[in-house]
Amino acid sequence: MTPDPVLCQTATAAPAGMIATVFGRLSTGIKMLLILSAALLPLGMIAVFASIESAKTNRLTREAEVRLIAADGARRIGDAVSAAASGLRMGFAAGLPSATVDACRRTLGMIAAGKPYAISLGLFDPRGRLICATPGLLRFPAMTPAAGIGTEVRAVNGPELLRFSTVLPDGLLAVGELPRATLAELLAAPRGPAAFGARLREGDAIVELSDVRRTGEPLGQTVTVAVPVANGQLSLELSSPAMPIRAIEALMILLPILMWLAAALIGWLVMDRLVLKPLGQLQRAITAYGAGGGGPLALPVLTTPSTEIRALGQAFAAVTRTLTEHEAELESGLARQTRLTREVHHRVKNNLQVVSSLINLHSRGVRDPDVGAAYASIQRRVDALAVVHRNHYAELEENRGVGLRPLLGELASNLRATAAPDAAQLSITLELAPLFASQDVAVPVAFLVTELVELAMNCDPRGGVAIRLHPTDRPDRAVLTVIAPGLAEEACRTHPARDRSARVVEGLSRQLRAPLERDEVAGRYAIEISVVPPLAPQPA
Repeated sequence: MTPDPVLCQTATAAPAGMIATVFGRLSTGIKMLLILSAALLPLGMIAVFASIESAKTNRLTREAEVRLIAADGARRIGDAVSAAASGLRMGFAAGLPSATVDACRRTLGMIAAGKPYAISLGLFDPRGRLICATPGLLRFPAMTPAAGIGTEVRAVNGPELLRFSTVLPDGLLAVGELPRATLAELLAAPRGPAAFGARLREGDAIVELSDVRRTGEPLGQTVTVAVPVANGQLSLELSSPAMPIRAIEALMILLPILMWLAAALIGWLVMDRLVLKPLGQLQRAITAYGAGGGGPLALPVLTTPSTEIRALGQAFAAVTRTLTEHEAELESGLARQTRLTREVHHRVKNNLQVVSSLINLHSRGVRDPDVGAAYASIQRRVDALAVVHRNHYAELEENRGVGLRPLLGELASNLRATAAPDAAQLSITLELAPLFASQDVAVPVAFLVTELVELAMNCDPRGGVAIRLHPTDRPDRAVLTVIAPGLAEEACRTHPARDRSARVVEGLSRQLRAPLERDEVAGRYAIEISVVPPLAPQPA
């Protein structure tokens, strides 16, 4: 029979409702004690876990030390095998000596005597029969190393030793044996091998080198690590006593729990007597002040010994007395500042128009074409600044900055209108996104476009200019691009105004705090500028 989900939900909600009812009937002090206990419990648990992790860290540290010693011992054994095999290959590089047995024995003796440890060596023919050997070599048949293994290493169970074999010229086999004492000597570490249990393992074959020393601690444990030897043909297992959990460490694990209980009790007393009750009185007074819609703040009589809470109440009273006055002053100051800003922008715009008109009047009476061109260049820059101020003044109400689309559109119209007669047919193409920028960005942008368009007019009067403004993947960045094929022609590279324009454009790019990308072949200039991010859509 399937249980009714409504009954299950009711049964689940009933205990929760009972717990909430019981908790609501408790006194505030008991509630704070329970809350603080629950709040401080994670800290106590963290401290306990930290103590346990500290003990684990000690074990891991010991394991890392044992692993380092094992890796060093494995390296020493591997180096000993490699050195002995290399000595055998060098000693018999020319093949078997003419005086076969005696010369072979002398050669093996010289190789063994050159090692700082005891080693037995032997030479076998291709059929595995012994030719000569040093004293102590076991009379085991020599086994040819497997394909792809230069030196094959094996562990021998009977007389515990390490046996290796390598192939020499003429198909000869060289065999070496490292006894247990030599292996223990090679394994010796600065801390002494007696504290470690060591063994070499190859499948079921094991060579015991030393036994682990027991600490006698009731909680003592052993750390065992295994590292490869001779390119993984064998493994070296090293064991050592781990650091046991001592009584002081057990005390450190229990101490955070006692501290948690004491902190919860002390925190409850402090919060209830010194903070919660006075703050409750102050909160009720502030609520009554806010509901009254004004008037002085009626502070309760605070009996708390905490001078900070009394000072807080007095500060609230002082703030409420001056809040209304400050709000009125701020509203009046904001209105005055808005009027002043409008007046400043209006006067600057008018003054720039007057300067532009004066320059235009003076340029009409000039007969020298070069002087007229200079007047026209100055007038274009004054007009560019005037366009920025005019657009900025128009956007004051929305406070979104200067609209770059109308700014660049009006600027292009002014540039075409003030162009020289030979550049009257210059075409300016606009591809502008509806973006906004601050006045600090709009001014250098206007000057940059004016400088590049004027240089294009001088280099190729009958050409064309494309001005593009596109957003990037970041909402506060956009790319401004000016493309004029005339800027890439040879005539423009040698034009006298090019160096001056290059210096001005470089200075404007530094003012925009962005690198200017130039493509001299295509006549393309691009720079990344800061824009005002679009407004987030308002919820319906």
